[in-house]
Amino acid sequence: MSGATPVELPWLDEPRFRCFGCSPRNRIGLALEMFRLDDGRLATDITFSDDYASYPGVVHGGIVSVLVDELMGDLIALDRGLLAFSVTLRTKFLRPLRTGTPYRAVARISREGSGVVHAEADVLDLDGTPHVMANSAYQPISSEQAEGHMGLVGADRERLAHYFDHAIG
Repeated sequence: MSGATPVELPWLDEPRFRCFGCSPRNRIGLALEMFRLDDGRLATDITFSDDYASYPGVVHGGIVSVLVDELMGDLIALDRGLLAFSVTLRTKFLRPLRTGTPYRAVARISREGSGVVHAEADVLDLDGTPHVMANSAYQPISSEQAEGHMGLVGADRERLAHYFDHAIG
C-alpha cells in the first residue's frame, strides 16, 4: 500500500489480551490491523461482514463506535506510550456503512491537557467520502485502576507498568 507503514501493536503478544477491536485471538472481534499514513495519522482498512449488521446490509452503529474508539485509543497508546480509558465518545453518522463495502478509518490526536488526551477519527469510503466523524477524550489509566478494573497484578502489572501513571497537562 502506497504511503502506509504497517504498525505492530506491542500488546498483541500479551497472554491475557483479547481486545475486541484489535486482538487476532478474539474470534468474534474485528482483528483490526493498523498502519501509519505519511502524515502521521493511524489508519485501518475494514470491510464488515454481515455478522456485524443491524438492518440487512447496514453495519450496526455500536460496532462502528468500537472501530473509531479502538483506532483513537491505539493511536494514543502508540504515540503517547500510555493506556487510557475513553471518558467521552461522540460519533456522528453522516451515512450508513454497508456490509461488504471497504472503508478506511483514520485517527489523529487533536489536543491534550487538563488530564486528558483528545482524538478525532473519520471513516471514509474508498472515494474519500466521509461516512462517520468521531471525537473522544481519553484519561490515562493509573496503576491502581489497572489492578482494580483489569485485575493486573504481580508480574502482569510489572510487565505493563510503563503504560500507567502518566499525567497529561
